[in-house]
Amino acid sequence: MVVAAGALLALPASGAAAKPAGAGKPAGKERPAGTAGKGCASTHMVAYRVSGTLVSVTPDDTATPASEATVTLTVTNANRHARRSGDIADQDAVKKGVQVEGATYTVAAGDAFRLGLRGYDGTDTPSPGDKVHVAGRIALTKPRCAPEGTSVADRYGAVDVKRVKIGDRDPD
Repeated sequence: MVVAAGALLALPASGAAAKPAGAGKPAGKERPAGTAGKGCASTHMVAYRVSGTLVSVTPDDTATPASEATVTLTVTNANRHARRSGDIADQDAVKKGVQVEGATYTVAAGDAFRLGLRGYDGTDTPSPGDKVHVAGRIALTKPRCAPEGTSVADRYGAVDVKRVKIGDRDPD
């Protein structure tokens, strides 16, 4: 019985042995260097987030079908995709990476987004200095799917802003 238990314990170890050197894809099935696979067929969408202080806001005219709403802000923070997409200019080229703090960013008219107002009572309206959060999605091409020598900013598509939230900061 002890011999049988020892044999059972040895079986899993034999299955964990390394694969022989030719195992893997069959001959002729390797992908040539620089070509895209089926993982590159669909667009990869990533989060795009920018926050800052309000400079100006133009509300949408509900009488027209197109969106005329615009929001302009001074950037205080942005996520990695917003910084690397090239939509916000680098504010300090000497420092490593993209420095976005202090840049002016505008959510353009025509981009249908939902505008949320927080903390406004009665006839109070957004004013310069209020806190703004911009949230959306942006298409990103994977590095292996982009042509050789494509810059990081060129791998990003157009921003699709979904929501803009403005929070009241001034005392009422």
